[in-house]
Amino acid sequence: MKTKKRFLALLLSVAMIFSVSVADREISAETKADNDTVTVTLRVEDSSKTLVPPTSITLDKDTVARINNTFNASVETPVLETAHVTAAHALAKYISDQSKTPASDLTFAYGNPATIPGQDTLDSSYFWSFRVNNTSLVMEDGFTQYNFTSCPVQDGDSIVVFRQYYNSTTSESSSYSYFDKESYETKVNEKVSVTLKKESFDENWNTITVPMADQNIIIAMVNTAGSGPVPAIAQLATTDKNGIADLSFNKAGTYALYSSSMNADGTPVTSRAYAKITVKETQPPATATPAPPVPVVTPPPTIPQHHSCVIKSPLVPQKIKAKVKKKKAAISWKRAVLADGYEVFYSKKNKKNFKKLSDTKKTKITKKLKKGKYFVKCRSYKMSGKEKIYSKYSKIISFKVK
Repeated sequence: MKTKKRFLALLLSVAMIFSVSVADREISAETKADNDTVTVTLRVEDSSKTLVPPTSITLDKDTVARINNTFNASVETPVLETAHVTAAHALAKYISDQSKTPASDLTFAYGNPATIPGQDTLDSSYFWSFRVNNTSLVMEDGFTQYNFTSCPVQDGDSIVVFRQYYNSTTSESSSYSYFDKESYETKVNEKVSVTLKKESFDENWNTITVPMADQNIIIAMVNTAGSGPVPAIAQLATTDKNGIADLSFNKAGTYALYSSSMNADGTPVTSRAYAKITVKETQPPATATPAPPVPVVTPPPTIPQHHSCVIKSPLVPQKIKAKVKKKKAAISWKRAVLADGYEVFYSKKNKKNFKKLSDTKKTKITKKLKKGKYFVKCRSYKMSGKEKIYSKYSKIISFKVK
């Protein structure tokens, strides 16, 4: 049943996605045979973590032939039989380089990834999807979408494999989200602008790109040594109405940006977007002699390689509002990143002397209140053992009960 449900989810997702024709990407048999190498960038994003950070993958004819032979035994439908390079070959090459049992660690079903090493344990509502250069590629007919094991890739392409969610109640899938660049560069205390986008559809169900406004972006220092999580300098930013966030850093280093939009029940609205920012020291005066660079040796990544950070407190609840009807006040707010729960406080006299109204894990409460004017604020918290680590308070709102 799970396999059947996943298949139906994939079919429904494919039916919803339309894209530009890529007839010019079709590779003739002669061209395929003549290609020496193809180098692409691969990244794999699970629902809560980066499984494979941006990695350069180079494939040649011998590698493609070896991958075809290795993985065909593990798929339900023969797929990896082409002589040309597909998106699947890039992921298979990465797994083959890292795993002693690649065919059992990486599996395919109906032309798309079924399991990837280190993936989150989720139910069959979640499935793997992909984009090439942030686009869902279609065949010459302008409608049929390539699957992962048939989609041809060219030298210089960027492949993102991501976890998608299918809501069987609404028959909708979570959207693909991404930053306008995969990597940025800036200097200490200099502003850098990043833009967060997502796939959507116009009135004719054509795929379009729209900015993601008012979205949280988590910024964490990356562990460049590749040895697991390290304490990180963490920041939080929010995009404006155009999906843009202006960032600045007071310390040099490599930082990861990631963002994902969630429903109140914890299911994803969008996929997990990821990008990298390299922050360099400001150049010293011309008269100064710069110190020689210190070489950094980065060992090959292991599976899975997670980019993690330590964040001391959750984000402040946003968009707090109240609706009053028949002396009942429904107070709601937007879900805060990393929050395990929320505390709501009220005051009847002024914006001081607040009392606790509720402690809840939900993002909405309903309370019957007496006549009068009320001031309300909210804060989120994250559990650390038995201790609560609090965010700052939200802005204070007021309402009247008649």
